[in-house]
Amino acid sequence: MSSPSPSFAVLHLFSTGSYSRKQGLLQVGILSLQRGQSVLKEWFINPEVEFGRSAYQQSKISKEQAKNAETWAEQKEEIQAYLSTFTHVFYFQERHEQAWLKYHVVAHMDHPPVLADLALLSSYFLPHLNLMEMADLVALSSAAQKKPASLPMHGALAALHDQLFRLIEVLLQNISSTPENEPGQPTLFMQLLSQVLALGSLHTASAWRALLLATESVEALESPNMAWLTPPATVETPVLPFHLRGLFTQWLPTVPEAPSVKPRPDILPPNNKNIQDALQAWYHRYDLPERYPQMQYSLFCNKAIAGKGTFAAEAGTGTGKTMGYLIAAAELLRLNPGRKVVVATATKNLQEQIVQGEIPRLRFKEGLHAHLRPAIVKGKNNYLCLSALLNIYDELVVQGKGYIKEGLSWLYLVMRVYYTQGEIEEIPQNIRAVLPDTSRLLAEANAQEVCVPQLCHEPAKCTYARHMELAYAADIIVTNHHKLLQFPPKLTELIKHCIIDEADQFPDNARHALSIGFSLNMLEARLLRPLLGTNMRKGFLDVVGDRVLKGFETETALLVMDEIDSIYRDCQTVKESSDRLQALPIPNGEQRWQEDVSFEERGRWVTRNYSADIEQTLQELRTAIQFVAGKLERIHKLLKKPDDKTYGRLETYREKAAEFADTLQKITSDFPSRKWIHVLEKGSQYWSVSKVPYYLQFEMETLQQAYPSLLFTSATLYVASSTQYFRNQLGRTEPFDQEIRQLSPFNYEQQEQVQAVVPAFIPCFDYKMPPAEKQAWNQIAMETLLKCIVALNGRTLVLFTSRRDMDAAYSWLHSRLPAYDIELLRQEGTSLWEIRRFRQEEHSVLLGLDRMWSGVDFPGVTLSQVIVFRLPNPSISNPLVAHRKEVEGGMFWGKFYYPASQHKLRQGFGRLVRREKDKGAFVILDSRVVHSSTMNHFRTELPVEITSFDTENELQNWLLQDLLPTLKLYSEWERRAISLNPSVEP
Repeated sequence: MSSPSPSFAVLHLFSTGSYSRKQGLLQVGILSLQRGQSVLKEWFINPEVEFGRSAYQQSKISKEQAKNAETWAEQKEEIQAYLSTFTHVFYFQERHEQAWLKYHVVAHMDHPPVLADLALLSSYFLPHLNLMEMADLVALSSAAQKKPASLPMHGALAALHDQLFRLIEVLLQNISSTPENEPGQPTLFMQLLSQVLALGSLHTASAWRALLLATESVEALESPNMAWLTPPATVETPVLPFHLRGLFTQWLPTVPEAPSVKPRPDILPPNNKNIQDALQAWYHRYDLPERYPQMQYSLFCNKAIAGKGTFAAEAGTGTGKTMGYLIAAAELLRLNPGRKVVVATATKNLQEQIVQGEIPRLRFKEGLHAHLRPAIVKGKNNYLCLSALLNIYDELVVQGKGYIKEGLSWLYLVMRVYYTQGEIEEIPQNIRAVLPDTSRLLAEANAQEVCVPQLCHEPAKCTYARHMELAYAADIIVTNHHKLLQFPPKLTELIKHCIIDEADQFPDNARHALSIGFSLNMLEARLLRPLLGTNMRKGFLDVVGDRVLKGFETETALLVMDEIDSIYRDCQTVKESSDRLQALPIPNGEQRWQEDVSFEERGRWVTRNYSADIEQTLQELRTAIQFVAGKLERIHKLLKKPDDKTYGRLETYREKAAEFADTLQKITSDFPSRKWIHVLEKGSQYWSVSKVPYYLQFEMETLQQAYPSLLFTSATLYVASSTQYFRNQLGRTEPFDQEIRQLSPFNYEQQEQVQAVVPAFIPCFDYKMPPAEKQAWNQIAMETLLKCIVALNGRTLVLFTSRRDMDAAYSWLHSRLPAYDIELLRQEGTSLWEIRRFRQEEHSVLLGLDRMWSGVDFPGVTLSQVIVFRLPNPSISNPLVAHRKEVEGGMFWGKFYYPASQHKLRQGFGRLVRREKDKGAFVILDSRVVHSSTMNHFRTELPVEITSFDTENELQNWLLQDLLPTLKLYSEWERRAISLNPSVEP
């Protein structure tokens, strides 16, 4: 029986919430894509449950309209019958609505269509666009934007239609699969996708197969625009590696032509009028009011950048810090052609803001700084090596040794070369989840590991080198703290002016950059798995063994096979040593090697120290890895084929094994030490060891010598009206050459922008409290947290100091917030999706850890309340904190501990007000801030007075009678008609 002709549609649905019995479907829409038969059909559905504002705002379906609609049971047969007329259906659903589609809409169909996730395909084929939700597709689609706002389903289906053809266009764009480019040949990405899909059965990779089939059937589809279409292929042609190499190279960045200018030996410093005129021109260009604090800050930055020495500047929220120092840098570069300025930040967000947002606003046509040339410099491990990518292609596809998900992972990396010029800093979670081999191939093709002369065809012309050429040609270089300390000397010599933004995070980032680390994951990914193989792939030792037995004389073959057998035994020793380290009864997390460990043994608590066990195990591990390196070298000498690619990899693995052994030697060489912190981190299935520098004086002196003009700046450099804490972190004993503190122009108290409160009726937290007391404390803390969130109808960021507390709060709130139609979000990894969702969904609450305390902005009504769950006291078990306590003795508390907690609280407070008109509440659920004399230092660090409430009624009265009216939310509260004293049971 022949298979039916392919037929395609796009589908979208709206629900009242996450897939569960308490929620329901609201609407299903399907747009047929068959040419001449493009029909939009939609069904309104009675969800049979109450739903709130969020569901209405998305669907524009009123409660009355939903109530009058038929139920899913009444319409199921009709909807599923229509769906069964299509062979393939494309969708792009939010996370919580994917389950509705898979487990409800198409469930129990006799002949369901193939479902293809456009979100996954978009992440794969358009990695530069970062499309996370339907709103992103609508923003890209002119057809969707023309639909009435009252009909979001129509807009969504139009956006899906456009997005599918945007992906088809990627496959059909006119990039030839062969140098000849003869008529009838398939386009490059079509051919590569076909080759990769041929590695697996027809039942795998259904989303990619659906897209390929839609592309092959494109002339039968209703297209938004047929002008760009390439004629369909009529022949099959293999894509040869040498052709790919040429294409890859074409896709890399090229340095724009510009006259080379040698900088004058002396500097022409901009004067105050230069800075003032430049800022005035910028204000005028963008119709902005003059900002006196920004002007003063920019004048100081000019003095620092054009002068000599080390400077520090705090610019409070609202100052306009970034543009303030960029104006000073731009004027310096305008008056001194050929010079370079480097700006180093802690976060990628700020780097992108500078390069994609602020600098383009400075480079307006006919402006003073139209010719600024910026470049971002990232670490070498953020890029792919083209030669490695081609070697993987040869093995997986040309030789046919790969399987389909490996091939798809490889093609995804090719798309990264095409769209991001080989940059791989952030791989979307949906790609990592569906294509787990991506992580392994990233390691195999990582420029840091393999873009070296003996492995890369032309390292001087490969991805990383081409990106670095942009830096050498630029006059303003943007990088991160970590990379700043690892610039090649050739680049450092060209730069004399350095600005370190988000400088309060620089000491910790510097320690991380200067640390030496080794991990089980690194060992397995870069040595053991490549040598020994996996269930899916033959190991390199087996490959060498097979070739030796076929192509060498018996005596040589026997000697090589003996060495290979010996390497297998050494690798087994490596695994056993690793397993012993993993099995040590040390709790998961980070700790210093010398820390005592307490655990229960035979019914009683014992304390033991495992530093000697750690040292001995690492020494055994190092010895076994050294043996592997030595035997790989002997095999290489026996074979004597340095020009053969396969045998050339022997040298790669020998060098990697020798490097690992050397790293372990460096880590273990001087334990214990005041100068170094030796750290073991354990998880359930991984471990890592590292050696972190404690003192930074020498590195800071080196930095000052490299950059005679050095400016540290941040919104939070001061603690207790001094930079002493920051200088202590840097190991700097003398004051800065000059410093300034530009306070926030926001008058919090006079404008009643922010109110800081503490529910003092919550018992004081004590980590030593008995379990029953801790449970009682947790219950009242959670109930108070819920009350504050419900009162503001979401609009809340909750900051935690431990993942355990955050996960417990998430679990407790998860069953309670749906009743109030408040969406609950939790930080996961980079949390890009959660951050964007929180910004877009006003009635939501986001639970966050370290990253959320600083470096993330939520201006406007989406954030009206920040809640600190527990005071941000540094954990004494943290390796750096524990080492400081040991080294500093009695000075530790005043020099580091209390200032660190004060500083972090200031950072948390700074999340609340990012714009002049922002208002809100800063709630500290930790009553120790008012009851404990050792916690009084927190109160002086906030720019507003803290009000304490002794009873729950006082807190409730403040929420309803003071805060909500101030935020103009009281009328909303009245419309909601709910109580702040609900049952807390789910």
